[in-house]
Amino acid sequence: MRFWLAVLLSLPLLAGGGGTVTFKQTAFISEVAATEPEKAKGLMYRQSLPKDRCMFFVYSADGDHAIWMKNCLIALDVAWVDAEGRVVETAEHVPPCSPMRGDDCPSYGGSVSSRHFVEFAAGTFKRLGLKKGDRLGWELTLDDGRVVRGGVPAAKAKKK
Repeated sequence: MRFWLAVLLSLPLLAGGGGTVTFKQTAFISEVAATEPEKAKGLMYRQSLPKDRCMFFVYSADGDHAIWMKNCLIALDVAWVDAEGRVVETAEHVPPCSPMRGDDCPSYGGSVSSRHFVEFAAGTFKRLGLKKGDRLGWELTLDDGRVVRGGVPAAKAKKK
């Protein structure tokens, strides 16, 4: 039973849809967290996140969207973006929080109002030089068929 639970938890979360997030000339395959249950689960229990993947958290309004690393097993780089895709806050190598800690896990970010945030594998920002003020782009299709686009279109992204 424990084996199957581990297998299920290691499968990709086909959350609220999927699509692409771009930064300059780099494209990431994105999962989407659009509903409150999807946002609460996020990347919990993942044992890895490939360097070409990310999770995009969709919000309908600006707000202080802090993240909570409860039951996260991997470190993450996180970018908070405004409605136009401008990175307004970052957190690099946000450490995992063991399930053994229960609800005693710290929160990160959310000190600047943002529309959305995106979680990447730790080390992504250093590898690509991503920093506050840069622009991301996204084209996502939600489970209900709605398309969410924003930021810098991939075709117009600046070259490194």
